[in-house]
Amino acid sequence: MTAFPPRLDSLPFDVFYQIATSLDDRDLIHLSRTNRSLHASTTSDLIARKTVENVLLHSKEGQAAVAAQAGFRKAVGHRFDIHEAVATASPYSVSVLAYGTDFLYRQGVLCYRVRQEIRLLDVHGAARQERVLNLQEVIPRLLGPESAAETQVSLLHYNDGILVFRLHGAAPDDSLVVIDLERRADNNTKRRRLLLHRRVPPSIPIVVRHSRSYLWYGMFTVMGSSEGVWSILGVNLATMDKTECALPRFIAGDLGQTLCFEMYQDHLYAVSTQIQLDVEEDFSSFYHWICLTPGHQGRPWHGRLWRREHREGPINEMWTDLSVRTDEATGRPVILECRREWRDGKSENHRTYYTQSLPSPSEALASLPQGFFTASSDTSDSDNFDDPLLKPFAVTPQPNDQRPEKRLRRHYHPEYDPGSNPAKRHDFIAARTKHRGYHLAGATFVDLVNDPVPQADGVRPRDRLRLRTISRKRRCPVDEVGEEGPPGLLFRPTQTNATGLPVDGSEERYSSRGMHLWPADDAPAALHQLLCPNPNAGSVRAVYDDRSLLYSVSCEGLPPDHQALTLISFDPSIRFPTLTSLRTLQTPPFGPLCAVDPPRPSQSTSSGVHEAPALYLALRRGYWLR
Repeated sequence: MTAFPPRLDSLPFDVFYQIATSLDDRDLIHLSRTNRSLHASTTSDLIARKTVENVLLHSKEGQAAVAAQAGFRKAVGHRFDIHEAVATASPYSVSVLAYGTDFLYRQGVLCYRVRQEIRLLDVHGAARQERVLNLQEVIPRLLGPESAAETQVSLLHYNDGILVFRLHGAAPDDSLVVIDLERRADNNTKRRRLLLHRRVPPSIPIVVRHSRSYLWYGMFTVMGSSEGVWSILGVNLATMDKTECALPRFIAGDLGQTLCFEMYQDHLYAVSTQIQLDVEEDFSSFYHWICLTPGHQGRPWHGRLWRREHREGPINEMWTDLSVRTDEATGRPVILECRREWRDGKSENHRTYYTQSLPSPSEALASLPQGFFTASSDTSDSDNFDDPLLKPFAVTPQPNDQRPEKRLRRHYHPEYDPGSNPAKRHDFIAARTKHRGYHLAGATFVDLVNDPVPQADGVRPRDRLRLRTISRKRRCPVDEVGEEGPPGLLFRPTQTNATGLPVDGSEERYSSRGMHLWPADDAPAALHQLLCPNPNAGSVRAVYDDRSLLYSVSCEGLPPDHQALTLISFDPSIRFPTLTSLRTLQTPPFGPLCAVDPPRPSQSTSSGVHEAPALYLALRRGYWLR
């Protein structure tokens, strides 16, 4: 009789457990779909719990499962569904949630301004009620009864139920207003709504980051003809204690492109790829970072991390994006940068996303072993140490021509694999790329592009908004076809550490999953019209939050300066009750969107914060896609 090799589904459970718990969430789902026996084995919460602890611990789904101590397998499957929908550009629903003049979208909450109201909608929870802040009641209390008609409002930041906005136009100075819009358990609950009201100079850039307990805001002040400095103020929202700091002049650049600010565990990180001091980085470029901690007056910790070598090729700065994210697997802050480069001086230029770990606050604010996130002055001129802003940072200068580092493949993601077919790329110029982002956990480029479609009468093409995604996957660790050696062997590590041991992750290989465009060319006209109501899309602004994309687009029939706010959801759990099925094709296309008066609050309160039915319930415009 022929002896068959043992299969996974015939192994004892304790052996299978050791194998299954070493997989990430994607591999575990794929394993569960191999056959019925393996599907039954992988539905165990015992295995899924380990997967959550290994790779999902800091994700929204993982944290919910850990808090409930249940639903680990559901959390793994839910996250996989979201990532697959993003990677393949296959959203679950699309809907118009509201219309407004300005909006923020963070933590699954849409904050938008419509007429004389600011409204908050819990999008991830598909809430039927919105919190409403009546500006006609609030502004006169802050600035006086005659100021309401002249005051303009700019939304700055939302987080943890707290909204920060700016008032300008009615007084010599602007106002920075921080209001707590969190729901109260009952009307008898006593809690301050107005947390902060500060005068700020008009017409200067302001950056705000905050949590439930602490707020940081920075103002850029020009010094002289060309240089400027960022002044940062931190405020404890419970005690009103302040932390003040003027960032050193080497922190410079354009916000979102070569300079970014982000909050992590009440600490503020500033990261820059440019410097203003007279220091030449002859061969290498660096990320210069600063960490501000609450209560430390004027003494942030600072350092730099290797970024790239100049000889790698020129950069197309028009496409550069810089941000600080949180890694879902480790919970650490990481730098995420997009660079479009002419690699090695070649004629083609393509995008690549790079990640670089930052030190955690505890590491950044402690004396670390030499060589691990070493703090430095990044200055070579001794005159710079006389600057009082630089004295706290002067530790040990590092050479500007330090030896370049090697990148692991997991830390960079090129848009196209080497040697890919140019005919299958379908690139878009910057003017037609309305939004470009990156799904860090799902390793996916996420773009919102304008792909105009020609009209039969030969007139100007009609604008058409589409999603464009490019994702990658980790390859099988076995070199099956012999690309790098004899076939059938494991891919070999490409890097070793100081002791000669292989570097973890250097054996990984990746391959592209191709480019996806949505909707398809033959999609129903009603869907294209919902995504782009007007022949001219106008100014489009979009925000992406790893499970949905929300953007504003021009639409006829709305009040002046108002735009439709449209949500594309990759999360099957976001279920708005007003959606109709696009698959049946029996629902007639929606007519032109007309302004619907926002539903009125059920009752008035002394704080100016009310509850009202969500605006999308009156608009009733959206489709289930599958």
